[in-house]
Amino acid sequence: MKGLPKFDLHVHLDGSLRPRTVKELAARLPEDERSLLPPSLAQAVTPPARASLEEYLKAFDVTVALLQDEEALERVAYELCEDAARENVIYIEIRYAPLLHLRKGLSPRQVVAAVLTGMRRAEGGLGIKTGLILCALKHESTERSMEAAQLAAQFVSKGVVGFDLAGPERGFPPRVHHEAVQMARDAGVHVTLHAGEGCCPEHIQEALDLGAERIGHGVYLKEDKAAEKQVAAQGIPLEVCPTSNLQISGLMQGYADHPLKRYLDRGIRVTVNTDNRLMSKTTSTDELLHVIEAFDLEPDDVRRILLNSADAAFAPPALRGSLRERVEAAFADRG
Repeated sequence: MKGLPKFDLHVHLDGSLRPRTVKELAARLPEDERSLLPPSLAQAVTPPARASLEEYLKAFDVTVALLQDEEALERVAYELCEDAARENVIYIEIRYAPLLHLRKGLSPRQVVAAVLTGMRRAEGGLGIKTGLILCALKHESTERSMEAAQLAAQFVSKGVVGFDLAGPERGFPPRVHHEAVQMARDAGVHVTLHAGEGCCPEHIQEALDLGAERIGHGVYLKEDKAAEKQVAAQGIPLEVCPTSNLQISGLMQGYADHPLKRYLDRGIRVTVNTDNRLMSKTTSTDELLHVIEAFDLEPDDVRRILLNSADAAFAPPALRGSLRERVEAAFADRG
């Protein structure tokens, strides 16, 4: 399994630090800043096995606080790519909210450039292909979301491939930020939107109405039959993240309760991703193994999931084609 070419289309930079890196970045903070961190960093960045989305997101308070300079941002971007490449992830799209990293005087452009530097260094030395998705936060103002969309537009030909709305769901419908989404689309930036992760199936339809090309999570899609049919008919990929979905959704007691298999059976283009390697203690290999074991998937099912990821990548057609070829070649080699 580790040798299969894999993908991660939904992984948060600030949710995927190495535990050792968390400790090292915390240790180098000035004493007055370090004293504000929780006494147990390991506990603070590890949400409960079952949590609400809001509880889960509290862990990011720590990691965001550690990523306020260019060196730290570049480092964690590179390390995330390195960790992924070690398990043969051949293409990764990293996402984060750049406007959360301005506390020490960095400009938004510097924040984006630092992450892209780490990703380009990984591409050059590790062979992995990458793309960056910039997030706005649904609970913040429309002015902030439009600023994030404008930032994505400025970097659209420089490594940024997508725009996203992330953050808490309940009480924060995606439609509020329609101007930001439209701004990104008008600039040629791809759009993927978090929707139906821990509640609110109606948000999935809103995301579709806004023009989302992919849906982040979509766990609650099955609760809206019309939206489910639309997603299937239009070939809208779902960015499923099994472990974090199990932690957050409130719908599952185990991986076998995930609606992923239902979606596959209905022809929906399911992709499997990590979401947050740190908070969910997972890897791309782990996520695939969980769903294979939970649903007794056949090799052709796994092949289909991986090809879905290749096709759904916010990458140029030639690159998507080469990614498909690598998947097909891997399964041909295995007979």
